[in-house]
Amino acid sequence: MNLKVNDYIIIVLIAVLLFLDHFVSGIPHNLLAWVFAGVIIYSLNYKKYKDVSLKEIMNWQILSSIVVLVLVLIFTLIGTDDTPGVSLTSGMFYFVILLSLFEIIYQRLQIKRGTDDR
Repeated sequence: MNLKVNDYIIIVLIAVLLFLDHFVSGIPHNLLAWVFAGVIIYSLNYKKYKDVSLKEIMNWQILSSIVVLVLVLIFTLIGTDDTPGVSLTSGMFYFVILLSLFEIIYQRLQIKRGTDDR
């Protein structure tokens, strides 16, 4: 999979949002959680409107989902002073993971059927 500058920017933005959510106090964690969800929704969909293959879209969705999962696990294991908006006990985390999983399954079905209904 060829990652472009935009892909790296999105991954870094996800990492920064999760870092701020877990380790910086004084920031409204609910607001950060919603911004995080918006970035995830954007990252799952932005390649659909470019001239890329369905397989590349699915690979990007898998990669971004793994990054989110690993970062949340690492930050949870490290610990935090505050209650983060995106953690293993928050509904936002599971919403994002389930949304990513549904998108990956949908892309896989499209690849199997040979359809492309972006």
